[in-house]
Amino acid sequence: MRFSKTTDYAVRIMVALALAGEGQRLSLQTLSRRERIPRKFLEHVIRSLREADLIRSSPGPKGGYQLAQPPEYISLAQILLAAQGPFLPMDRLDPDKVPPHLRDPVERLRLVIDGIRTFARQQLTSITLADLAQVREVDEAHKALMYYI
Repeated sequence: MRFSKTTDYAVRIMVALALAGEGQRLSLQTLSRRERIPRKFLEHVIRSLREADLIRSSPGPKGGYQLAQPPEYISLAQILLAAQGPFLPMDRLDPDKVPPHLRDPVERLRLVIDGIRTFARQQLTSITLADLAQVREVDEAHKALMYYI
C-alpha cells in the first residue's frame, strides 16, 4: 500500500492535534510551521478531515482546530479514508469491462484483492490515533535522551 503526501500530512496533522491535548486548539499557522506543511496544502487536507468529521474548527483569535472526538475513538482507517479515499479501489477490475477470455482470471484477482482489503481494513481499524500519538511521544523521548560523546 502506498501513501500519498496528502495521507502523510493528514496523519501528521491528526497526531499533532492529539498531542495538543483535549480542548486545546491549533491554528493553521501553528500546524503549518510545526509539521512543515505548505499552507495551501494544509488547507486542502484540513478540509478533507473536517468533511469526514474528524476535526472541528473554532473561529476567532483563540480559535483553531481540534479533534472532533477523543483520539481513542479515531482509527487510522478513518484518517486514511478521509485523506485518500477507499483502500485498493477495484473499479478497473470490473469483469464486464474486460474481454471474455480474461473474466475468470480477473474475478480470481478480485477475490485476492478483496481478501487483502479486508485484512488491511481490520489492521488499520485496530490502530487508533491515541496509539499513533503514543508512539510519537516515545520516539521524541528517545531523541531527548540521546547524548553524544
